[in-house]
Amino acid sequence: MTDLEKPVDPQVNTMGANQMLKQEDVEERKDVVLLDIEAAHLDGYDLSSIKVAPDGHTVLVPQPTDDPNDPLNWSWRKKHIILFVVSLTSFLADYSSAAGVPCIVLQGKEWKMNPEKVNYANSLSVAMMGLCGLLWITFVSFWGRAPVMFWSILTGTFFTLGCALSTNFSTFYAMRALMGVSLTAYQAVGLCVIKDMFFYHEHARKIGIWIASFVLSPYLGPMLGNFIIAGTGSWRNVFWVVFATCCADFVLVVAFMDESWYSRTLELELQPSRSGSRLLRVVGLWQIQNHKGNFLTVYEAFKRLFVVIFDPLMLLIFFY
Repeated sequence: MTDLEKPVDPQVNTMGANQMLKQEDVEERKDVVLLDIEAAHLDGYDLSSIKVAPDGHTVLVPQPTDDPNDPLNWSWRKKHIILFVVSLTSFLADYSSAAGVPCIVLQGKEWKMNPEKVNYANSLSVAMMGLCGLLWITFVSFWGRAPVMFWSILTGTFFTLGCALSTNFSTFYAMRALMGVSLTAYQAVGLCVIKDMFFYHEHARKIGIWIASFVLSPYLGPMLGNFIIAGTGSWRNVFWVVFATCCADFVLVVAFMDESWYSRTLELELQPSRSGSRLLRVVGLWQIQNHKGNFLTVYEAFKRLFVVIFDPLMLLIFFY
């Protein structure tokens, strides 16, 4: 086992036989979330041995299993490399979309079009990002986190290449729309991976890193795009840089990504084996082979999405 894959053993608090916090108490109590072992007696918990953070009092929520394949037990290094890859993949969506804005004047001259009409391609890309983000949520539920990242960045990279090689507006328009469909995936579902790998008390910082990546991206895209055009005089060079960034991200996905979904409703002995090649989990073959009982069905995944969308409160927000 490499250093990247060595699990981090959480500290186990030993409080004596008459003061022990049972793991199921932490996970089954719906009215409260126990975050500090010292407050257990205030909420009427039956004390038993419980896994806590290295500080000795912060309760690990959810409680990790004894399975080294549990993403909560992955090493600090592996978790944070994947967090970086997730953040970079999320960054690419708005970065690639906004980077095309400075190109519209040069594109208009080349294609003898009004730059305002050329900008329709950028608007369509943004629209597709907003709409298709919802669809990607269902894919991670019935197929897994890793294959969604792999295939979305792979297809997005090819569509970016198509933009750089486009010789007419119609081709460019189609490629920009497909870029929006594919590259938006991890803006929508990156949070799932973070919650799979990190404990509740770690969420704020890790989610902050992920959010910062795509909050900054729509500003960095046009800024770099303007510098590239000013220095080279070619709009295609902007998309070549975006293409290179996508390629770099794809290499990182292949090199480091792993499936972070872990069903906590299955007993340890029923968990599917992960002894095979990690790449099988990255491309999605492992998920197909071990789908039953481990992932939602396609129907269940879409049903859950529509239940949320058509919730009265959500409908009020949409109309507002």
